Amino acid sequence: MTKDNLKRLVEELAREYTDAVRLEEGNKTLIRLPSVYFPDGCVPSNTTALVILDEQQPAPQLFLKDLPTLPNNKTPRSVNTATFAGDPWHGFSFSQPWDEHSNSAVQFVEGRLRRFALSE
Repeated sequence: MTKDNLKRLVEELAREYTDAVRLEEGNKTLIRLPSVYFPDGCVPSNTTALVILDEQQPAPQLFLKDLPTLPNNKTPRSVNTATFAGDPWHGFSFSQPWDEHSNSAVQFVEGRLRRFALSE
């Protein structure tokens, strides 16, 4: 990811998600989003999220504080845990086309969250 695109993504997240907090951890920029919303039918309906931006990666990463129960009352599959800034976070596998030059940070976050609308 280019430095210019990384800067643009940070600015987009700050505009869209009020109270977003930026941290630096090594060569990564961490953006903590106080509240993101899952698709209808998920429980809980929202959680705290962490967007990881790294110049060495082609796309951001999204981690969640809490994983939802899906609309079909099942638990999401293909999840993992990671620690950033001293806190545990849930990551998840989901194939999502995303291009740093033509897609926004909001499109990335919202696209990743749509994964939870899928039945497993």
